[in-house]
Amino acid sequence: MSKERLTTFIDAVLAIVMTILVLELRKPNPVTLNGFLDLKENFFAYILIFFWLGTMWGNLHNEWYSIKRINGRTVWATIISLM
Repeated sequence: MSKERLTTFIDAVLAIVMTILVLELRKPNPVTLNGFLDLKENFFAYILIFFWLGTMWGNLHNEWYSIKRINGRTVWATIISLM
């Protein structure tokens, strides 16, 4: 397996997780400023997790930049770390 294929897999997994996070956000009822303020904990949790995942993605990108070859152990270690 090439390094590019594994990094594409990492990107896809993180993109799917970030998309699922958005789908879990509830719509404010009513759609007003007060409605948004009632859900501030949900939006704060979303923002916190989104930035945590973004930081993880950035760190993985920097880490994978210096790797030249991968083996089966690297693939499984990556899968376990994404889990």
